[in-house]
Amino acid sequence: RLTPTPVFGRVIEWKGAYGWVEPQCVIEHPDIAKHRGHIFIHSEDCIPKRKSLAVGVLVEFYLYYDGQGLGAEECAARKVLRLTLPWSSAQTAFGEQGERIPEFEKTFRVTMRAYQWKLLDGSTGDLKFLLFEVWGRPQAIIEAVVAATLNGTHCSLELLVPETRMWKIRLGQIKQRCRGTELSQELTITDPMPCRTLSMRGTREECSAAMQVFVVQVCD
Repeated sequence: RLTPTPVFGRVIEWKGAYGWVEPQCVIEHPDIAKHRGHIFIHSEDCIPKRKSLAVGVLVEFYLYYDGQGLGAEECAARKVLRLTLPWSSAQTAFGEQGERIPEFEKTFRVTMRAYQWKLLDGSTGDLKFLLFEVWGRPQAIIEAVVAATLNGTHCSLELLVPETRMWKIRLGQIKQRCRGTELSQELTITDPMPCRTLSMRGTREECSAAMQVFVVQVCD
């Protein structure tokens, strides 16, 4: 094994029981030039084993070298959770200009994306929040979101539910874990995709348990 922590990539080809991953980071190894810089992955090295991976899926894996080339092991598809944060909360968690995001990503082993809406003339819109995407393994995502929204012993978070995933929501199951859960009747955003908001108010433990159910139900 060449890497002590997981690296990230995107599946670019899959043929039955094996495929190729395009890494999304710089890999310094004499054999990286082989196969156009792509990393070999076999279904036996996926989590769970013998899992087929769709082309385009983001994955994280450990890099190894077996004498014949570079390969990926303990390879798992990454999920994405989307949430909104008020400007003040986002700046408290990540800094005025987001300067603490890289350290946050490293600590929780997630990838963050932040989006701000702008008008056609380039000016900022009147929305009072930012949209964040958190990519990673389910447990890593949950721990990261809890850390970003924790105030004392309680969390207050606004998760986005795409309209195309509304049919998957089982609100009763989520409320069993966190009673302070509500689903908005109106759309919160329409761009880049129509979404409603699933609000959670509860203790760290309650929100963590509710998010575990939510990720299974809804997240890509």
